Amino acid sequence: MSGEVRLRSWRRVLPFLLVLLLAGGCSRIPRIIVLEDPLNAAEHVELGVAYERKGELDLARREYERALLKDRKFYRARVNLGNIFLAKKEYGKAREEYLLALELRPGDAEATNNLSWAVIFSGEGIDEALARMESVVSGPGGRRAALLDTLGVLRMRANRPGAAEEAFALAETLCRQASVAPREGVNGDAPCPEEVLREIEDHRGELRRRFP
Repeated sequence: MSGEVRLRSWRRVLPFLLVLLLAGGCSRIPRIIVLEDPLNAAEHVELGVAYERKGELDLARREYERALLKDRKFYRARVNLGNIFLAKKEYGKAREEYLLALELRPGDAEATNNLSWAVIFSGEGIDEALARMESVVSGPGGRRAALLDTLGVLRMRANRPGAAEEAFALAETLCRQASVAPREGVNGDAPCPEEVLREIEDHRGELRRRFP
């Protein structure tokens, strides 16, 4: 065989030799593992609540976000995630979550109330939040001390001191009536917590300082 023929033969064989050498050097084939999330959306929310009660807000946020990956229309995950942002003073993000929750449950008292506090703390969107809260309080089940207190703060921020005092006075009356009959509360609601009464009193004091 001439030298030229041998050279052409090696050129044909060389690629196959390289493949064999590479294969021999990587004898272990890596395993590809696909991890599946065993928890459903509700279970992620339960875990998030447990973290939240322990003050582990970042872990709670992770679980609420995982719940929403499972179910984008899970109301409780939306509200709870908004609460995390509110606690972390990320008011814009909190507002977004509460608005998404209200798309799922228009006029919902809890989401509207919490949205109002995100607005109160940020100072942006008072008029819109006030309109939403007025609608909730005037609707069925809206005459609750905590909701009326929030309404009073919104009215105060909107420079409506007379209307704010009216809301605070009614909220305090309902709260004190509930403490007289603690087993059932007012209108069948749960008794008014002492902390709610203290907040109402604090807000009335703030109103008097703002508008002496």
